[in-house]
Amino acid sequence: MKTLSLICSLLICGLSFGQYYYYTSTGDTPGSLNQDPAYPDGSGQASGWVSLLGPSVDPAEWSAVQSIPFPFNFNGVPVTEYKVSSSGVLTFSASATNVPGTVSLALPDPSIPDNSICIWGLNASGTNDNVSIKTFGAPGSQQQWIHFSSCTNGSIGWSYWSIVLEEGTDHIYIVDQRNTSGEGALSVGIQIDATTAISDPASPNVDATAGTSPTNEDDLFYTFIYGTQAQNEVKLNSFDLLPYIGFGSINLSGTVQNLGTDPINTLTVTWNDGTGPYSDDITGLNILSNETYDFTSPTALNAIGGEAYTISLSVDIVGDADSTNNDDEIATVALTEIPTKYVVGEEKTGTWCGWCPRGAVGLANMESVSQFIGIAVHNGSNDPMVVTAYDDNIGDYIPGGYPRGGVDRVENGNPSADNFLAMHNERVATVVPCEVTALTAEHNAATDKINVSVDSEWYGNISGNYRFSCVLVEDDVLGDDDGFLQVNYYDGGANGTMAFPPGINNEFDFATGGDPADPYQFDGYDHVARYLSNNDILGNAGSLPSGQVSMGVHSYTFNPIPASFVDDVNKAHAVVMIVNSETGEILNAQIASIQSDASISEINNDFEINLYPNPVSDLLTVSFNLFTKSTATVRNVLGNETIKIDVFSSNSKGQYTTINTSELSDGVYFLSVESGGSVSTKRFVVSH
Repeated sequence: MKTLSLICSLLICGLSFGQYYYYTSTGDTPGSLNQDPAYPDGSGQASGWVSLLGPSVDPAEWSAVQSIPFPFNFNGVPVTEYKVSSSGVLTFSASATNVPGTVSLALPDPSIPDNSICIWGLNASGTNDNVSIKTFGAPGSQQQWIHFSSCTNGSIGWSYWSIVLEEGTDHIYIVDQRNTSGEGALSVGIQIDATTAISDPASPNVDATAGTSPTNEDDLFYTFIYGTQAQNEVKLNSFDLLPYIGFGSINLSGTVQNLGTDPINTLTVTWNDGTGPYSDDITGLNILSNETYDFTSPTALNAIGGEAYTISLSVDIVGDADSTNNDDEIATVALTEIPTKYVVGEEKTGTWCGWCPRGAVGLANMESVSQFIGIAVHNGSNDPMVVTAYDDNIGDYIPGGYPRGGVDRVENGNPSADNFLAMHNERVATVVPCEVTALTAEHNAATDKINVSVDSEWYGNISGNYRFSCVLVEDDVLGDDDGFLQVNYYDGGANGTMAFPPGINNEFDFATGGDPADPYQFDGYDHVARYLSNNDILGNAGSLPSGQVSMGVHSYTFNPIPASFVDDVNKAHAVVMIVNSETGEILNAQIASIQSDASISEINNDFEINLYPNPVSDLLTVSFNLFTKSTATVRNVLGNETIKIDVFSSNSKGQYTTINTSELSDGVYFLSVESGGSVSTKRFVVSH
């Protein structure tokens, strides 16, 4: 499969053969109506799809005749029914008998019935291959999707494409949705009869463009329109303004597409934040038919931190045939500060799942990645590590089978180390409006409960509904029950090594680990979710103000958590996330080890430590009333040493020093001073 920057490089300017012309679009599905992930029937496909053909269709065959569920015209003539072949051809000539084969030829071709739509060259002979249909949208603007899932396409082992019929416009779409590696070999287009067709000039070797993601983020689709293509026509494809921005000079950018036959030489960009409008001409262009162009307005927005903006933007050209597709309006908030982003990676796993060691190894590799927090969400009736409320709902955000991984409930995919890292790298650059500035987790020995408290800071007045959510995760989880044994399809080495990274879990390699694998051989399961606050994947209702969170600090204390949820509090951590309760998106998060109540309260300290200021931003002054040789150590909430000092100044009251905290991330830290065999510890907070 080759990566396509602009498929228009293959197109002829002014594609207008017969009565149809077409253009291409990327990054979504037509009209954004179909948001179902691309999965096979019975293996993750969303509900509502009706199977027409498959699996294992060999040789190719026609489906039964289907009725179109709304009025539709093909080539200017009403049609009411169609049938579809497993080789990628939909025909309105329902009486046709000869089935097009799975090897495509250039269009037009006599083996294709008159009045047909072609993704010709697909092969649905595999056990996951299927052709299914589903209708999306409201009456008057519905779309019927005819979906080819997991089919072979040239040397591409599995390929997902769809044909779409649209009510009201009579538009026809052909959608490239998902592909593994290889080279495609399709004929893509419309055949009117044996002498007339409108097709991609690369036919019969049209390659795939979409990648492996089941989402629509990298989809490409053709739009076939009946009529004569306009001479001058521009479309605003995107206005690329983020929901949260910094302050100061902010560029306003977007992408336009030339849907006309003539080149675009001058583009007028106009925007208004309520103080404008501001209009500029971008000249010296040569945007050819169907080409896209990324623009930036010559006039920037002067954003003031803490202010909300609603910005309208439009584009125009001389003689534009259709001005209804030229504008967009986006709301954004200029933040007073861009906080550090932490990414939460959730892995769907289970001891019953033979391929799930891949996810365990993936999360283990991510332990060395800063600003990443891993959680393993277990599944299965025989898996003793299941948290039911978590398991029952994680599929809403990480769809598909097992194993599967996702980050922040926004991106999802294969939980391998490389893919988890790629998803993390994409997400960690996201601008978010808030952060967890302090997190404490305390085990009270008297009550045997874990108390979790959190502070967050918000850098703008943020509309919407958000919540805090707490998950307890535990490492080295072991048990003698058979349910702890890990089914292991990697055993034997036929699928290569599947080993933990150096220094982790004995570097155990599942390829030589037996089936099932004994968790005692790899020191137990890590990152295991053991508790979900309020049994709600969307967090604790009322933990943050509803409707809008005002700029500033917002705190919350969770109900005490029985320590019995974990096997060993010393191997457990509290993860607190800020969740958008309407979408499930995790905006930011932090993780902390669970301290004993003695260490938090500083009970039984051998001597008094004075810290100033606390919270601290850049310089922390430390003093204590002993004169013996001393060492001070700063550790984060995970117990990792961050600073060590063994040189102090002295005066009549004892010893003192100043610690530079400017390089420390915001959060909770513990300063321990050892002096003459005595040790005292004190908690402090870094807040920049």
